[in-house]
Amino acid sequence: MLMRIFILSIVLALSGSSTSAASELLIITAKGSSEPHLNKKKIANIFLREQLINQQGERWIPVNLSIHHPLREAFSETLFNQLPNQMDNFWNIKYFNGISPPYVVKSQEAMLRFVASTPNAIGYILPCFVNDNVTVVFKLVLKTKVKFNVKDICRQHKR
Repeated sequence: MLMRIFILSIVLALSGSSTSAASELLIITAKGSSEPHLNKKKIANIFLREQLINQQGERWIPVNLSIHHPLREAFSETLFNQLPNQMDNFWNIKYFNGISPPYVVKSQEAMLRFVASTPNAIGYILPCFVNDNVTVVFKLVLKTKVKFNVKDICRQHKR
């Protein structure tokens, strides 16, 4: 009897985990991107607008989800150790120096469309959203849990 309860609790824990599928985000660029050697530091620098130009001498176009989107929060905490709203002062200084923050889109679908159709754009999505119109250039392992049920989001997207 104790063994059944133990096994059942393990099965429930594994199947009920709402964040297991969101242990990583895919960093994407348009299909055929020739930027194969990105790492976490380079990606952080691109999104902080510290690295403005790619290897081909063209301007990066980083794209974020909206400031309160759970994926943006997890992305920001993983790369910058801060929530997006804690970076206001940083962006105010950048803006004063003539550097605008990344573009913002409302959804992962919008992220896919923008990145796929914009040369040198770079963004992030859940793995279940990836399609043939983008290239995955990095898998970012998240250090925080996403605050929504990833399985439901992916199931809805597949419909």
